Amino acid sequence: MKFPVFFCSLFFAAITVQAQKNALTIDTALAAFKNQYPQEKVFLQTDKDFYIAGETIWMKAWCLLEEAPTYLSQIVYVDMVDNSGKVVLKKMYRLDSLGSTGADFELSKDIPSGTYAINAYTMWMLNFPDFLFKKNIVVYGEDHAVKVGGKKPLNTRTSIQFFPEGGNIISGVINRMAFKATDINGFPVNIVGEIKDAEGKKVAGLTSEHDGMGTVEFLVEKGKEYFATVSANKGSFIAKLPKAKEEGFAVKIENTNPNRLFVLVSRTENGKENFGKIKAVATTNYAIVFSAQLDLDNGETAFSIPKKNLPPGILHITFFDSKNLPFSERLAFIENYDLLHPSITIEHKNLKAKSKNQVSFQLQSEMPSLSCLVTSYDEKDSVLRYIENIASALLATSDLKGYIHQPGYYFKDKSATTLRALDLLLMTQGWRRFEWNKIQQNQFNAITYPVESAISFRGSVYKSDSKEKVTDGKVSFVIKGIDSTSILAEAAVTDKGEFLLKDIHYIKNAMVSYMGTNNKKSNYIVDVKLLPNYIDTLKTGSRPSVQLDTFTNTQAASALENYLRRNLDELEKGVKSKVMDAVVIKTKKLTPTDSLNNAYAGGPFLMGKGINPAEFNNYRTIWQMIQAAVPGITVEGNPFDPVVSMNRFSGLGGQSSATVAETTDGELSESGVMETSGIAYFLNEVNVSKDVINTLTVEDIALIKVLKNEAAALGATQGAIAIYTKQGATIGKNVYDKNYTTLKMEGYAINKEFYQPEYSYNPSSQEADNRYTLYWSAKLLPAKDGKYRFQFYNNSFGSKARLVIQGLDKNGKLVYVEQIIE
Repeated sequence: MKFPVFFCSLFFAAITVQAQKNALTIDTALAAFKNQYPQEKVFLQTDKDFYIAGETIWMKAWCLLEEAPTYLSQIVYVDMVDNSGKVVLKKMYRLDSLGSTGADFELSKDIPSGTYAINAYTMWMLNFPDFLFKKNIVVYGEDHAVKVGGKKPLNTRTSIQFFPEGGNIISGVINRMAFKATDINGFPVNIVGEIKDAEGKKVAGLTSEHDGMGTVEFLVEKGKEYFATVSANKGSFIAKLPKAKEEGFAVKIENTNPNRLFVLVSRTENGKENFGKIKAVATTNYAIVFSAQLDLDNGETAFSIPKKNLPPGILHITFFDSKNLPFSERLAFIENYDLLHPSITIEHKNLKAKSKNQVSFQLQSEMPSLSCLVTSYDEKDSVLRYIENIASALLATSDLKGYIHQPGYYFKDKSATTLRALDLLLMTQGWRRFEWNKIQQNQFNAITYPVESAISFRGSVYKSDSKEKVTDGKVSFVIKGIDSTSILAEAAVTDKGEFLLKDIHYIKNAMVSYMGTNNKKSNYIVDVKLLPNYIDTLKTGSRPSVQLDTFTNTQAASALENYLRRNLDELEKGVKSKVMDAVVIKTKKLTPTDSLNNAYAGGPFLMGKGINPAEFNNYRTIWQMIQAAVPGITVEGNPFDPVVSMNRFSGLGGQSSATVAETTDGELSESGVMETSGIAYFLNEVNVSKDVINTLTVEDIALIKVLKNEAAALGATQGAIAIYTKQGATIGKNVYDKNYTTLKMEGYAINKEFYQPEYSYNPSSQEADNRYTLYWSAKLLPAKDGKYRFQFYNNSFGSKARLVIQGLDKNGKLVYVEQIIE
């Protein structure tokens, strides 16, 4: 079809376009919307889309505002929601200076099987609930393992939707319509068919081009109805097309030229006096980048939009009638994006079972925030081939509603086929962050959720046993974090009887004690109503948009199916062992130290030597306890700030980046772990300097862990010491005695360390390694030479691995590269 050539001749013959920057009423309305409603976007990466009960979901979130790391919100929420809408897991993370954070969910071993939604958003984004980040994952648990016959048979019923280009079918002119066919689960279905009128006459053929999507063009005659006869999934059905309008104009956009986008307008003769002059406005990121006036009475029916200086992403083209009321709209994609590609070097490759691999890469970028993921790979795993990535999310899908199948496909390259498929997606996917007719009339939605830069406490103060508010007083706070953080603060009461305490930071959770007083009567205690924070009240959320559970436990040999089958077999064995008759199991009784270890430690911290402070009542310092309990540790010098060394330490291999480096107080090793004289210190599994440990008292401590060889899993070069504090430790009893009310409130979640086995120390291990995720880092740091280095061990069944590095830098430039290691 030579449509673009026709466009060019029509364009130069019919119209001289003047791009206008001062479309006052429209421009003013859009500027007001942009200023009052800045639009943040979040992309959340997960290590995979399929999980076994008991596994950890490894994640990283990036938050953008106006195509750069956000400077508004400093907190991001991540929740996991089941099919009923119940939130089963939730966490709140503090964003770093690049608007990013690592994250994780630890799945319980008894979590029900099914499809879950993982949602990620800032509190400000809750004002625009249709545009929160959401992805669907599948969890396989014990209840799936015992099901007979694997999966349920899929319902293959197909439906089709038609989307007139511009939004309306107009009688009397040629119309182009996009269509999308899906099954009952929301997955695409390829179809063939015909468009017929009410008399059964064929007017056009239907054939899907990509993922059930395609276009059809035909002349729509006045007063006629049209139907589609569709064949799909060995069945057929009939669908009615939308009813045509008798007045107006149809639009047709060609976006195949890399330099210009061409637009053609076709007006119906009926009622043409109502559409003599129209205006076209193109916006991106809520700024007008192009506008044109068309005098249809004088034959001005086409124009083009130069792409050269347009920002990449979705271009929103709206057509207004002579009264400046929106009549038609169309989305188009501007492909002016460039991704930064790290240069990868496979320094050592061995994909035999449980073998070690070493990788390095370089990236010319300013302050990038990167994630690094290695998974098992098989080309037969088509379901994982084009999953969401940072480019597809931030350039397209964050501005689209609903489920999008394999979004990564649309950004695999810039070929004509890929861009055509992306154009079909934009024609068929519902989208609208605002309605023109409302913002033109200054009708903005009320803001319910504020921008959130830190944890805050708010509420009201009342006279005791009264509904009358106190308007001259204060609320005193004592906040004790689980990491022994202590915060003393006061919030003034306003003339409305309200208070707000801002800029509070603590991790995991804290015991928040508060008491109100009246300034006129300093000893007069008042009633304080503290409003719960969002994270503490979060109970329901956005449910999964599709059902992804399609796995049957067969003998297929792809990497994903191997991973699922092997782990489901292990789950099934576990279920069967629970129902064995007359089995007597002898177990070793847990010591108090073992019980503390199970209660406080997690992941790699479960290893190593545990010390129960209750068994060392006669020692004044933590260091004395450690020296007495663990052979091979030397503690010298100042008893309250000694020099600590592991003088019988046998050495470690398997450093996670670069060569092992010597460190002094508080320095970062090249693996990114803070160490003092080579030893890494952790407080409640958070890497801290030794100075923080020195501030703790013996009474604060619940458990001490000393890790020697095991510390390699944490990236420590010469061992690690982990301290766990008692929950709510060191808050004086007098706080509660003086009419303080105390609540436990959620704080920032902290990132778990990714644990990978260290087969260098146990190469003959007979236990099968059924991992699918082989390596994960949400914050890999470069070594002194600027290179990023890491290592991973293969599993027991994979012969190939997939490496994905993605992120963005401080200027908002996107980073993405994918490489198959084979």
